[in-house]
Amino acid sequence: MFRMVITLFITVLFLSACGSKDYVFSGESDNWQADLKVHQSSGFEKQELLLKFQGEDVESIGPITYKVDSVGSFGGTRDKLQENESIEDYSEANPTNAQVSEHTEIEVTVEWNGETETFKLTKK
Repeated sequence: MFRMVITLFITVLFLSACGSKDYVFSGESDNWQADLKVHQSSGFEKQELLLKFQGEDVESIGPITYKVDSVGSFGGTRDKLQENESIEDYSEANPTNAQVSEHTEIEVTVEWNGETETFKLTKK
């Protein structure tokens, strides 16, 4: 009985590991750099965005609106950057949503202080 439980546990662990995929997309504009990490497992998908300011005068950055467009979209508005001059955000999707693949086109738009920059992310 103990061997059967161990064998079942190892099989489930192996199958769940086989079904997972990870992608990293990256890109930049004149003032912003973005990394989007995508983790897929058993039909579930989590996208983690790290948006970092590369320009001068970080203190002058007021409200920031950002949007990630791919097989869905997510984004938000922040009053200011975090201490590391960046914004971190994430999106989660269930198996009924379309999922990112290595060929997905991803575009990030950032608006701040009356300026707008849009740039593409490519798979690393």
